[in-house]
Amino acid sequence: MSTLIAVQLLLMSLTDQARLTARSRLARMREQDRQAGLSTLEIAIIALGLFLLAGVAVLAMTTATNNRLNQIQ
Repeated sequence: MSTLIAVQLLLMSLTDQARLTARSRLARMREQDRQAGLSTLEIAIIALGLFLLAGVAVLAMTTATNNRLNQIQ
């Protein structure tokens, strides 16, 4: 009878450890998901900044070209 109790206690202990391990893994996965979202946002902001920079460069070149054409005429 004491062997059955010992086995029962061992199984309960292993079940609790498995639950704790699963919870910690789930928490780590959630944290990684949050970090992935931040990097996606950073990439989007960098892309928008590059588009803005390209737009300013096009505007400057267009203005310079128009000024030079006006001087030639």
